[in-house]
Amino acid sequence: MLRKMAASVKSNVLKNISKEMGSEAKNSGSIFKSKLNPVTGKMEWALEVEDFDFHQEIARSAYADMLHDTERNKKYDLALQKAIQTMHQQGKKANVLDIGTGTALLSMMAVRAKADSVTACEAFSPMAGCALKVINANGFKDKIKIIPKRSTEIITGEGGDMPTRANILVTEVFDTELIGEGAISTFDHAHKHLLEKDCIVVPSLSNMYIQVVQSEFLWRCNRLQPVKVKGVGELRQPTETAQCPGSAAVYDLQLDQLVEGKDFRPITEPFKIFKFDYSGKTPIEYNRSQAAVLRTLRAGHCHAVFMWWDLHMDMDADIILSCAPRWAHPEPDKMQWRDHWMQAVYYPHEAVTVEEEEDIGLHATHDEFSLWFDVSTHRRPAVNQTDPPVCHCGSHVACSRSRILMLNNQKKHDKYIETLKEVITEDSVCVCISNGSYLPFIAAKLGAKKVLTVESNNFPRRCADLYLRENGLEDQVLVLESLDQIENNLHGKKIDILMAEPFFSFAALPWHNLYFWYAHSDIRQLCHDSTVVLPRQAVLKAVAVQFDDLWKIRVPIGDCEGLNLDHFDALMADSSDLVDPMVEAQPLWEYPGIALTQQTTLADFDLASIVPNEQIQSEKELTIECAGHCNGVAIWLDYVLGKDHTVTTGAIEPIIPGEKVTWTPDIRQGVHLFRTPQSVTKDSAVKIITKFNPKNGDIDFSFLVS
Repeated sequence: MLRKMAASVKSNVLKNISKEMGSEAKNSGSIFKSKLNPVTGKMEWALEVEDFDFHQEIARSAYADMLHDTERNKKYDLALQKAIQTMHQQGKKANVLDIGTGTALLSMMAVRAKADSVTACEAFSPMAGCALKVINANGFKDKIKIIPKRSTEIITGEGGDMPTRANILVTEVFDTELIGEGAISTFDHAHKHLLEKDCIVVPSLSNMYIQVVQSEFLWRCNRLQPVKVKGVGELRQPTETAQCPGSAAVYDLQLDQLVEGKDFRPITEPFKIFKFDYSGKTPIEYNRSQAAVLRTLRAGHCHAVFMWWDLHMDMDADIILSCAPRWAHPEPDKMQWRDHWMQAVYYPHEAVTVEEEEDIGLHATHDEFSLWFDVSTHRRPAVNQTDPPVCHCGSHVACSRSRILMLNNQKKHDKYIETLKEVITEDSVCVCISNGSYLPFIAAKLGAKKVLTVESNNFPRRCADLYLRENGLEDQVLVLESLDQIENNLHGKKIDILMAEPFFSFAALPWHNLYFWYAHSDIRQLCHDSTVVLPRQAVLKAVAVQFDDLWKIRVPIGDCEGLNLDHFDALMADSSDLVDPMVEAQPLWEYPGIALTQQTTLADFDLASIVPNEQIQSEKELTIECAGHCNGVAIWLDYVLGKDHTVTTGAIEPIIPGEKVTWTPDIRQGVHLFRTPQSVTKDSAVKIITKFNPKNGDIDFSFLVS
């Protein structure tokens, strides 16, 4: 009975929503889902296409980026030609197995290279269906067998998926960490169950390289630092935080965007630490530890370990694909930009201090999917390498790398400190609405009588408790779980200062942090007329950009090594149109590009007042000031604290048309990428229409290049 009543209630709710939303809700391909609105902070019924997750997985896969990787494609093609030719020279048929075929590109290359049979497996059903269409469109029907399964589910032998084992394996099951997608078990299972003993594997092996570096920048992405509060000392770290070994989680980066001498300094030369042999000649190890002695290039601190790898595409190592950063690349002038395989950063347990030309120990460990590293000296022995480092302070669980970097941004803290100094008195009652913010502690150290801060998640609350005890602020700062608890803990008083960074862990795009505005509106009755709101204003800004490479992740493939991938492009476009927002979040500091226009303001939000009822709309034209190709528009928020202080989530240096834009690295910006890059001249313009819907907090954009 209760289930029937609940179903009836839900049905009535959906009918009402459908009535409000009109004909959209009648679409047979749409369903309602309850989800958190990151701007309003409310659970809402949202209209989504049926199989939303399915389409999102397609749209957000890295297939397109991989297929734009010309070096990868060409070297796989050459290696396949060589492997098939070798089998034929030995008087054998070339029977190829392609694991994780995707678009069937490698399988079609094998057919083109005169393979006698080609079998391809693909577990992701939409890609398996797409592969069949691509194969037919290229005239390879009946020449490639598609098995819609994982390779580990394939049965060989009479009546099975493969009547006989293959003698050539081609696969691309690698990620930035090399082994994170299960490469070890994939190759191991294939050799045991799917391949002949004298098989050829493409690629045949990979080498993993590391380099120990000093980098204050990267260390600030890993360890929280004390905050200097001018005039009253500093906000000290809890012992648990200062001594925490951090997390083994990889930090994947475009290392080429780090400037040697500014962002990092090498402590050692690059060193080959692991070899992974896929040929089947030797067993593949699932777990391995290895130590190496390296000589330091200079004195300094061992803040981080860079890692990258290469692939030997053929047995003779004539065809090598390297993922090294520019300074370590064998052919830096021919480097291929790629986003699906970046480089990786790992952190030792401690930032060991070393002398010039000192021998240090580099300790490397991997299991089936992960890697971790440590550094030792004669003064500091190696930590037990059996288990990866695990965060015990909570900050590495509660915070991303970029959030840790943001919390270590002393310049930003200084702007808040200077602004708060002007308004805080010994009688001030402050409320902070942010996730994992230092502002409550700073306000207390500046002398506020009472500070309430809202932390809905356990880990940030635990971290806050550690900071309160370490700094003796337990009597001044109270950590609450929700906005609903504020009124009872004000004990009849009103809020004097309402503040935020603003930062919320559920925010994907910069303007999702406008949740602070909605929270302010929800508790407006607890404020008085003279309540100070920080920040008092949010300014939505935009600039048209010519990105060097980022645009490639969204443009169609078309022809790839002489093979037509139009069906794949159509699949990606259809799924993207259904589920992707017009603007996506990207850490633009990793993706260089030049400004084509001046920055412009799209909208102003008065955070000191409540959210309005009326829609905010603007229509702006960004005038092109230098010719080029407009392939994107970057969008961000600036927060105005007072007349002298503004905090940006966008460009940290003045934007000059024709010059590279320097983005803040501690938060992602919004970016619209044109599916077809637009050629522009000084007579061109980018028209942006912005519509802010206060009812649900959505910001809709449209872009037109003219």
